[in-house]
Amino acid sequence: MELSDILKALGDSTRLRIFSLLADNELCVCVISEVLKTSQPNVSKHLNRLRYSGIIKCRKISQWCFYGISGLFREKYKPLYDFILSELDRGQQYKEDKKVLDYVLNSDICYQQLLGQKGAKR
Repeated sequence: MELSDILKALGDSTRLRIFSLLADNELCVCVISEVLKTSQPNVSKHLNRLRYSGIIKCRKISQWCFYGISGLFREKYKPLYDFILSELDRGQQYKEDKKVLDYVLNSDICYQQLLGQKGAKR
């Protein structure tokens, strides 16, 4: 986990948006994709870059991967982590992303995709 790799990984607005979403949540690709309004392969590409740099971790359950901020990153780079989040919290895009995330998390999108139908209910 080199600082130069971390800064390069965070030097992209989409990856910063993902970072912001993962700061308080462990999320799957489908939720991130829905919030960002982009394809799952595109989100996966960005997640892999963040994983490679050590910023995020992946927890696998069956075929599902759940991503979150790495504890090692939070500890080793705490001042950087805190600074990035405080700056992101000021931006309008990130505030909107958080609102969309709240909506998506309450909509059971992963459950619906798991069943392969948009109108699925629990």
